[in-house]
Amino acid sequence: MDQMTESVRVVRKGAPKAAVSRRGDAAISFVLRFLLLFGTWLILSGMFDAFHMTVGAFCSAFVTWISTDIFPPEVRSFRKLRALWLLALYVPWLVLEIAKCNMRLLRLAFDPHLNDKIYPRIVTFKTVLRTKLALTFLANSITMTPGTITVSIDERGYVSVHAFDEVAAEGLPGDMEKKIKAIFEEL
Repeated sequence: MDQMTESVRVVRKGAPKAAVSRRGDAAISFVLRFLLLFGTWLILSGMFDAFHMTVGAFCSAFVTWISTDIFPPEVRSFRKLRALWLLALYVPWLVLEIAKCNMRLLRLAFDPHLNDKIYPRIVTFKTVLRTKLALTFLANSITMTPGTITVSIDERGYVSVHAFDEVAAEGLPGDMEKKIKAIFEEL
């Protein structure tokens, strides 16, 4: 009987490759989110002494740890440098677009012929984006841009947007979709 048990015994060496890969992705994701939070802490606090940097590191690590399950698996794919680079270029572009739309709406608000220029409408278009994370990026970017609000978006790629006026409606989906597509094609 002992000989039979020994011949059937299964010896495992290490974890399966998929599990190791997932753990590696999770570790990289953890480190990147920690660095992003800690960098934000340093920039916003402006305190570079040992005490404040230690508190910032501890808080950043704690927030990163408790938010591990919040992020979808696609976020872990942002470890690719080209995708991160394109995302880093996208954020300032989006901020600039938000500023331009704010100025346009400010001019419009003080225009004596305001009623003639406002033409609210719902614009529906089909986007080429397919992943949930890319669709979420598009929906949030549209909503953050003044004059437009994403009303609905589905996984088939149909997006409905409320546009404040004709200029906002004509710009949909525009460069925003192309830039987001470029980011998520790299993943």
